[in-house]
Amino acid sequence: MKNPMKSYNFWLKILGAALLITLGVWLIIDVNTGENFAVFIVLMFTGLVAGIFSLIRAIPLLRTTKTGKAKLIGCIEIAIHLGLSIAMIFGAIVKISNDDSDFANFVYKYYRFVIAFYLYTSIVAYFCSTVLCKEETEKIKFWTYIGLLTLTCVICAVNFKGKTIAWIIAILALLVSLGLIVEGGMGYNRYRKTILKDREIKKEEAKEEQEAPAKDEQEPIEDEGPIIIPVIDEPASEQEKIQ
Repeated sequence: MKNPMKSYNFWLKILGAALLITLGVWLIIDVNTGENFAVFIVLMFTGLVAGIFSLIRAIPLLRTTKTGKAKLIGCIEIAIHLGLSIAMIFGAIVKISNDDSDFANFVYKYYRFVIAFYLYTSIVAYFCSTVLCKEETEKIKFWTYIGLLTLTCVICAVNFKGKTIAWIIAILALLVSLGLIVEGGMGYNRYRKTILKDREIKKEEAKEEQEAPAKDEQEPIEDEGPIIIPVIDEPASEQEKIQ
């Protein structure tokens, strides 16, 4: 039996694309008319991304590190990221329920520094683990963290508001939705081709059954008469030969 998730996952992609388009359009409208919902989306989105990413990598990271110091560094990094995630999620909830929340306004006002601190702790943890604790790494990861270090400096230097992030999230939502639409359409096309292929296979099997000759009747075995077994005389004994 085919796995329904593999056969009909294109519906999930199409529905996800529709939701992302709705979110992106709603976010753009809210950014232009008022920042209440935009602030909520910015803080909630980044808070959830930070929290989910930290939880997902927690156990695999701690299991694969070689030394106790590296495990401790990983625990501190994940704890800091979860704290930042909770702060942003709580700020988003408070902002949507109370527009004049000092905590939500503080987190939103210094949002870029929160993101910069998140990236900074990741960079420090990476270089501490690889340089001090001799953990294994790859060239692509090394240059990725160098790029994150540059991005952290840019975030701290450029004075942008969370409203800018709202626009970025809205554009990302629309771009991702387009990708999901294309992938969903290709999945539906594969689904229809599978149905057509199964239909052709069934037709071929039915055609072969119709064209197959009737079961051959067992031919009678000709009577060849009684089977004669030749008798072989035993050699004479030595006494008989002497006589």
